[in-house]
Amino acid sequence: MARCGLCHREGSEGGYCGYHRDAHSNLVAAYEVWKKSTELSWTGFLEEIIQTKETGEWAREVAQDLLSK
Repeated sequence: MARCGLCHREGSEGGYCGYHRDAHSNLVAAYEVWKKSTELSWTGFLEEIIQTKETGEWAREVAQDLLSK
């Protein structure tokens, strides 16, 4: 079985384990809400997510991974 590219847990789908896949889905959903009220780009949104101290570890790891691509 494939492994997560960020934490090497099993159950990878789309390169992420269930935890990171959920974090990715949450980031995408949150961006959809943000872009309705701001002109923040996807990249800018991810940078904000990384800098925000309240951001969870998995979301931060996914945001960093998406920025590196």
